[in-house]
Amino acid sequence: MGTDKDIAKAYQALWNNRTLPASTLEEAEKAIDLELLDQRTHPRLRKTPEEKFALAVQRIVDSRLQPIEKYELVELHTKRLQFLKEERGEQL
Repeated sequence: MGTDKDIAKAYQALWNNRTLPASTLEEAEKAIDLELLDQRTHPRLRKTPEEKFALAVQRIVDSRLQPIEKYELVELHTKRLQFLKEERGEQL
């Protein structure tokens, strides 16, 4: 398994056209939360966290990252989705 910094770097690699301050795991988690909550989209056009999760997983799978990096990113996205759902009081 990679270090926290490796995971953050792999997350940055997914978004080569976007400036992300994700140099630490905490920053990557915050960016993933924003992504899953679709915070960069107008409220009327936002997708559900589950839809954004599916899109994120597809983006990870289609990327040129190493298989272990893909696994770690999918695992991190899964943990963040679970955290967000628990935070909002939703069933898992």
